[in-house]
Amino acid sequence: GSEYASTFAALGTQVHLIDGRNVLLPFLDSEISRSLVEAMEHNGIVFHWNERVAACVAEPAGIVLTLSSGVSLTVEAVMVAAGRQSNTDTLNLAAAGIPVGARGLIVVDDHFRTSVPHVYAAGDVIGFPALASTSMEQGRRAIRYAFGYKLRSEFPDVLPTGVYTIPEAGMVGETEQSLQQKGVPYVVGRRSYDASPRGRIIGDTHGFLKLIFRRGDMRLLGVHALGEQATELVHIGLVAMLSGSTSEIFAEACFNTPTFGELYKFAAIDAERAASEDS
Repeated sequence: GSEYASTFAALGTQVHLIDGRNVLLPFLDSEISRSLVEAMEHNGIVFHWNERVAACVAEPAGIVLTLSSGVSLTVEAVMVAAGRQSNTDTLNLAAAGIPVGARGLIVVDDHFRTSVPHVYAAGDVIGFPALASTSMEQGRRAIRYAFGYKLRSEFPDVLPTGVYTIPEAGMVGETEQSLQQKGVPYVVGRRSYDASPRGRIIGDTHGFLKLIFRRGDMRLLGVHALGEQATELVHIGLVAMLSGSTSEIFAEACFNTPTFGELYKFAAIDAERAASEDS
């Protein structure tokens, strides 16, 4: 819904985004979520928080929406973006003896094998994260497992997420709120696009890179970006997290300039400075 809202707003359409929650895309780091809302509002999108559509009536003047608060909106078109439902009910799984779990999802093991040993499943039909990138990788691995090939590693726990709003949002790993819930001490480093030559060249004044390190050994735990090419930028952090890298590898590395890659260097230095000030 946020992606469609961004696209229509960029094309000059007045967009109202009605959300039953009070947070946009709550799986995002809260700072990224708040900054994305600010950017979308700057682009003309009007948010209606903690609201639901109580009535939707087509009138001669347009479609009249009555919200749960009593607020009335008259619009030209309505798009419902209430999430996706995996298309398992048309697969006749019962004929194969395959039961389904919650929300009609197929239950699989670590090798994507169902309860029927010679049947494998991957992608949206097994649930979260239900992204194109992860689904394709699951499918590749399921095929190899099915034909008895040995894999060098299990399916990674660290996976990238991209939100193709305007501006883009990308993330890998832990958020501040997830670490707070787990009681893991951490330190944050940031670098804004506006402080980067590349950011100033393209005129992106809202974007930033945010790195989250574990306090003490400064191991990278989370990568979050908002702005132009954010979904590309997080892949550097993805590889670093998979290899167990710390802030030092970024702080001491030499990056091309002007690039967004060098944001990692200065965000890491910012985190090291914050860690030293707190110690």
